[in-house]
Amino acid sequence: PLALAVATIIGAEIGTAVTPFLVSVLSHLRGGKRLAASYNITMSHVLYNLFTLLLFYPAELFFGFFSNIALRGKDIFIKAPWISAFPDIIEIATPWIDTLFEFIPAWMGLIIGGAMLIGALMALEKYMTAIFSMPRSWNLIRATFAKPRRAFLAGFLFTILVPSTSVMVSILVPLASSGAILADYYILPYILGANIGTVFDVMIAALATGDPISLGVWLVHLSINLIGAIIFMPLLKPFSRLVRWTAELIASSPRITLAIAVLFYAVPILILLGYML
Repeated sequence: PLALAVATIIGAEIGTAVTPFLVSVLSHLRGGKRLAASYNITMSHVLYNLFTLLLFYPAELFFGFFSNIALRGKDIFIKAPWISAFPDIIEIATPWIDTLFEFIPAWMGLIIGGAMLIGALMALEKYMTAIFSMPRSWNLIRATFAKPRRAFLAGFLFTILVPSTSVMVSILVPLASSGAILADYYILPYILGANIGTVFDVMIAALATGDPISLGVWLVHLSINLIGAIIFMPLLKPFSRLVRWTAELIASSPRITLAIAVLFYAVPILILLGYML
């Protein structure tokens, strides 16, 4: 199970890059300014996850690197049953969703969910740009992204509060488009911090159950993100040069943007439809 968890977590990390890319594409379609800057955010996330895939997946496949970390570390932690006293939003929402799907077919739910996601992301881009156009907000963002350590800490803390790397990275897209974030080599530290922050809710769930497999999955998730941060933090400037070149290439060619969008969205949708039909 742990070997499968490693593959699933690495795949999920790549999947988190889809939402920020969609925000960038929506900005592109709406004639947004500083397209290369918005794609800087997206491609920082995409390229980092692709590099970690190339590094970590072979390490697990051939040597069981992360599985061994989980097997050796899972017995250190103990069950914390008091955590389960807090209500789980999924458990609260599930009865409502199950009732809804008695009347709505699965394919229609997929379409409605996709439309709601696009609408929410468009609203996010619009209102975040408006909020951070104000002088005080502008100064706060500039101060946050003045140093790599600050950006890393901001990503870590924000994602503990809102445990979604996709949302926290998507927020940066309108900020980059508006010019609030200028030093693009500080984007990666924010993403690295956000990745580690998302492990917090996994830790809570694992400690609440005390299940050895759950604790192992949490340790796998944590070790992937910690090792990724250790490897890439010293490489910020060369990594940012690669990201900038890629972002400018995508922003200059609608065909490349369309090709990546098809790769990100059409292929998974076709696979899902194939399983559903």
